[in-house]
Amino acid sequence: MINEIQNYLDGKNEDFYGLVGRLEGALDAADIKNDPLINQWYDFWTPLEIRRSIEGNDVNKQKAINELIKMKLFLLNISQY
Repeated sequence: MINEIQNYLDGKNEDFYGLVGRLEGALDAADIKNDPLINQWYDFWTPLEIRRSIEGNDVNKQKAINELIKMKLFLLNISQY
């Protein structure tokens, strides 16, 4: 998912709506049992989902990028464990 976020940040993918959905699907597929980690994940994902629900792909790009950078940094941080 980090690569997909980076592709969006680099302008290689403009499908914000699909990206946010795939992020949620990745969490579901991971079958994580660590409730604190899941709660942290949702802290970063929820603003993306709200933006997706309201704006779809006609998103405020700068705000979306700021939120995606935060999600990417979170994912990079937890992937070190």
